[in-house]
Amino acid sequence: MIDKDERIRRFINLQYVKMKRMASVGSLILLAVNLAVTLYPYIEFRLPRFVFGFIPRVYLGIFVLFVFITFLIWVGAHVYIRKFGMNRTEHMADVSYNPYAVYQIGPFEEMLYRTVTIPTLEASYSTMKDGVDKDRIKVSLDKAKKWVDLGFIPKDDFPVHLRKYISQNKERRL
Repeated sequence: MIDKDERIRRFINLQYVKMKRMASVGSLILLAVNLAVTLYPYIEFRLPRFVFGFIPRVYLGIFVLFVFITFLIWVGAHVYIRKFGMNRTEHMADVSYNPYAVYQIGPFEEMLYRTVTIPTLEASYSTMKDGVDKDRIKVSLDKAKKWVDLGFIPKDDFPVHLRKYISQNKERRL
């Protein structure tokens, strides 16, 4: 059961995420409008006083500049993603600073451990003959049960080459 404070925090955080996602789109639109209005005086003399005899050149000039600047931003984003591949490094940074993505066990992962991994390891352990492989299965089974009970994978259980992705100083379930 979620307590009242957690419900309020979740509601506030959801509103914040909605605003943050919309703010990026809004800031791009404001950037394009600002640049169009700023650059218009430099091209104003190239346009006739009225376009089609009744549309003032200000309206058409600012609109054309807005579309052109938006197109340039789109081309820049395309080059940024397709040619430079920067989205991969951004995603890696998001993952490395998100403790749920690094070592916290999420609900779906926990259910996978509880319903598939642990029963499979137990079945394998019970059918194997004594030996090195059975001992290895027992160690893996104990680790999986510990991780599910804790709700995270402790730093000591991480391979050395993956420890750089752990960003939390305190090990606990968030």
